[in-house]
Amino acid sequence: MVVNHVPAYKFAAFMAGPRTCLGRKIAFVQMKVVASCVLRRFKIEVVDGHPVVPEPSILMFMKYGLKVRVSNRA
Repeated sequence: MVVNHVPAYKFAAFMAGPRTCLGRKIAFVQMKVVASCVLRRFKIEVVDGHPVVPEPSILMFMKYGLKVRVSNRA
């Protein structure tokens, strides 16, 4: 079994310490369920010629945005 240590302050919305969000675990489960449902149902591709350049930041986002094409899976 592989156990990864996740710093308490990694996700600022949930905070840390004695006053941490009570629904934090269920929120992570819900995010994973939604992501898996979307990825299973749709094909997501980056638009041809669009630069994929990450912007250094606390949060992950793209310097020029991320243009994608979404289509139903057959």
